[in-house]
Amino acid sequence: MNNDSGFGANGAPFEYTVAEAKTNALRMKKITFVAAYVIWGVTLFIVGSVTKLLLPFIALVPLSLWILVFFTWKYTQVEYEYSFFSGKLTVSKIYGSRTRKKLAEIHIRDLSAVFPYEDANVAKAEAYGAELSIMAASGLEAPSLYIALGQDMDSGKSLMLCFEPNEKALKILKYYNMAAFAK
Repeated sequence: MNNDSGFGANGAPFEYTVAEAKTNALRMKKITFVAAYVIWGVTLFIVGSVTKLLLPFIALVPLSLWILVFFTWKYTQVEYEYSFFSGKLTVSKIYGSRTRKKLAEIHIRDLSAVFPYEDANVAKAEAYGAELSIMAASGLEAPSLYIALGQDMDSGKSLMLCFEPNEKALKILKYYNMAAFAK
């Protein structure tokens, strides 16, 4: 699912988000978290029974479970945000619509290549020998998956970015660096 902010005309900021695909790995992560919550609640109940402080532990179970869920469940709801502003592409990972982590920031004009994710191109990307490899897309089955090769502004390391640009994003990338698409 793409969520477009509606900006992007004539150099104005443009950003959109892509949600991580519902895969078996994500399903297993959710099952693991739910199992951990149940084990935590049962453990507190058993500790309360053994120490003969059952009433305080029964009161502690809902509170501690709420805190545990609040701080961990966000890792099962991941989105990637692509922001284009002043010739820069910033890729962020958003957990549970609350926590944002910047993955990379790239000057678009400094990208060495941008190409669709296909078998022949994957070999070309691996031959690039990037120090950082970032997968910031809903999944490998995404219909418009692209690879960008460049250099991360923050770390200075070479970067291979797999991302999912929409039509506006491709236009912005081509506007700032048409030569990267010719390779």
